Amino acid sequence: MPPRLLACGSNAASHLSINHPDDVSILTPTVYHPSLPVIPPESAILDLVSASAHSLLLIAPSNAQRANGSRNTLLGAGTNTFGQLGPRCALWDHVKPEPRWKSVSLLNSVEVEDKDSWEPVKIAATWTTSFVVYQRSKRNSTTNQSSSSSGLASSGLNGVDQQEGDESIEQIVISCGSNDFGESGSSQSPLTLNTPAEIPISHASQKPTIVDLGLRQGETVEMIRGGQRHVIVVIQDSKGKQRVMGWGASRKGELDAGTISSLLEVGPSASGSRSNGASSSKGKGKGKGKAISRPTSSSPITIDLPIPHGERIIDIALGASHSLALLSNGTVLGWGSNLKNQITDVHALQEIRGIAATWNGSYFLTRQNEVLAQGSNTHSQLLRPYCTQSSAEREKIDIPPGWTVERLVAGSEHLILHMKPKNGEEDGLWTGGWNEHGNLALMDQGDRDTLQRVEVGVKGRRIKGVWGGCASTWVWIDE
Repeated sequence: MPPRLLACGSNAASHLSINHPDDVSILTPTVYHPSLPVIPPESAILDLVSASAHSLLLIAPSNAQRANGSRNTLLGAGTNTFGQLGPRCALWDHVKPEPRWKSVSLLNSVEVEDKDSWEPVKIAATWTTSFVVYQRSKRNSTTNQSSSSSGLASSGLNGVDQQEGDESIEQIVISCGSNDFGESGSSQSPLTLNTPAEIPISHASQKPTIVDLGLRQGETVEMIRGGQRHVIVVIQDSKGKQRVMGWGASRKGELDAGTISSLLEVGPSASGSRSNGASSSKGKGKGKGKAISRPTSSSPITIDLPIPHGERIIDIALGASHSLALLSNGTVLGWGSNLKNQITDVHALQEIRGIAATWNGSYFLTRQNEVLAQGSNTHSQLLRPYCTQSSAEREKIDIPPGWTVERLVAGSEHLILHMKPKNGEEDGLWTGGWNEHGNLALMDQGDRDTLQRVEVGVKGRRIKGVWGGCASTWVWIDE
């Protein structure tokens, strides 16, 4: 039996993969199409992304299965109206949404040599565009990426991607979909036999496109994240040195490191008196004064983040028009729009071990088991009584006594916490915020301004992974 994956929330496009097109407000087992080859129960979910009308699921074999030649499996569900699941009708003979997980391959229509040697290793999505990182060994052998480097660490189970650069590894990033904000880029890779022109913005790609990241020998994509309209990747070389690139929407500074609020003027050392998470200023760039002229969209460009010497990016979280980066020293960088206060003074935070972003909000998990939230709260997304003001200050979210936060996840406008009890009982799942589509798994559609515990299933089952999508919640539990 394949991994047991549960879902709830918005499902008009059948992208919850529950074999019907209705929204559900209770966690419901997803369905695998009978045409799929056998997926053993030892397989692991590497990652899951769920956008407005489609979802992607990446599954890895166990180490033993990989030793016998098994490879990662890429599955998709939902609609393919804009080619976000590959060329139109590549999955199906009709245009109806597919309500069950089916195999997806973006390589069939891309001109790369030796297609059978490539394996999907990472995924991301914007509103109606998909991104898949494919990898192969230059030695023409099966990929040497084990579950410890490409699997559970990069699956989102701990929020950190960890993959050492390896000069024997070759990667490409393939995009497909609506290209509403130039997310598809252009194909300039020498792996292609032809070099097509850039795809016009808002024109769906006729076939999957290789995104030009200028990957050099020994470089691999360590992380790839999709927001509503933009994409950011962290690339590292064989010595572990990182560089950051982004593409898509950029009108609000999504790809501009210059929008980092007061980072150089007020360093983290000056923030020690704010250990309670309160924000002392409104910050800059909240839409007041003369607007800065920026391009509406961009092909991949370098984002030159001010990362202190000796530190690394360990996670990235994207909102609709802002971005967060968590550094290895527990500090945070934030750039892009600050219209809703979503990046005000985030550079002053310390002791952070997890980050998440809704469309217009930012969330931070501290090493002291606190969760801080700031930004838009029009639907109680910050887990406090809703407000219609343009912004909300940073405050703590009340964590139920006796629980430790294992993982912090955000959907488009709701929050999901995987927590461990301090008394050794079974794991708990807690949700809160916007709930119009039943995405909080609480059997109704009412928003919540406090965390609520969710019944996951049969007692004793362990939560192995959680993901937030566009008005959706996903939970992987063991058997």
